[in-house]
Amino acid sequence: MSNSSPVTTVFVDFKSAFDQLWFEGWLGKLARMGIPHAYVNWIRAWLSDRRAVIEVQGKRSKWISMERGGPQGSSFTPTLFVTYHSDMADFIPKAMSFFFADDLAVVLAGRIGIKYTDQCIDLERRLQMLLEQLEFYSILAVQPINYSKTQAMFSARAVWYPNPMSQLRCGGHSIEWISSFKYLGYSLTTKMGWETSLELRG
Repeated sequence: MSNSSPVTTVFVDFKSAFDQLWFEGWLGKLARMGIPHAYVNWIRAWLSDRRAVIEVQGKRSKWISMERGGPQGSSFTPTLFVTYHSDMADFIPKAMSFFFADDLAVVLAGRIGIKYTDQCIDLERRLQMLLEQLEFYSILAVQPINYSKTQAMFSARAVWYPNPMSQLRCGGHSIEWISSFKYLGYSLTTKMGWETSLELRG
């Protein structure tokens, strides 16, 4: 990426990400990836016969069979979540995607070799296409997007930015433009700067 090229980053939030994982889709993807049947069967057994009960003011509901959602608290669930979405890049081939557990950042860079103004116009068009591709993927993966928490950030070292920014829509919802975002403990800004504010978690 050229230092002067504009970049847009979409920070995608999935609704109750781990809780929405589709068991059969999960297992099917593992099999298509060539994971040995013995491991797939072990994971199937790990996911099978899971039940839950709801308790409100001392009163319990009937037991409910769980047909989706990774077990909470398991260190294996984030790994399987990322594996489940390993084919996402096939649906957004013109962008770079970065997954850490359920935190997704999708980066789209301006085309090199054209004027900055044209880069911005082209980038806005491709960004809207990217959001449509993400929406299509989320439907196929049965992994709904939380539109109210999904945000986009325009970054560049140039002295000016498109004003006003174009309206972005995904699944019929507006996507908010932001000027900074804290991702994995680091603050990212529109000037492509990094504030080394790694949060220490006890």
